[in-house]
Amino acid sequence: MPTGRENKCCYNYGKVKEEMGEEVCITDCRTFDINCLDRDVLRVSRYEYAHHNGPYGDEEPEHEVYRHLAYRQFCFPIWQKLGRGNRRVIPSCAVLAIRKAFPNPESVAYTEFKPAVSE
Repeated sequence: MPTGRENKCCYNYGKVKEEMGEEVCITDCRTFDINCLDRDVLRVSRYEYAHHNGPYGDEEPEHEVYRHLAYRQFCFPIWQKLGRGNRRVIPSCAVLAIRKAFPNPESVAYTEFKPAVSE
């Protein structure tokens, strides 16, 4: 990851270990694959997101929408609702697995973690 702040192992997150209940990398867990990388699960998540937040714009590239949904799917069971004033660094292993599953086809640099305005 490009910054030290983003270089976080899932083992360093008590809530992640608590949620997974295993002593393995979270990306090796079946629930991670199902909840964060499965396109069918993410399609359902997209409808739920649209119901609460309004639809994504038609101009949004599909890979970006899927990455955003995958990050939300990862975060919600651990931290519940996050947003502009409430942000958390997602473990590097999860970020990299999601980026690999839904890559940016133009090889443009990914957005770095943006702390909440109050940080």
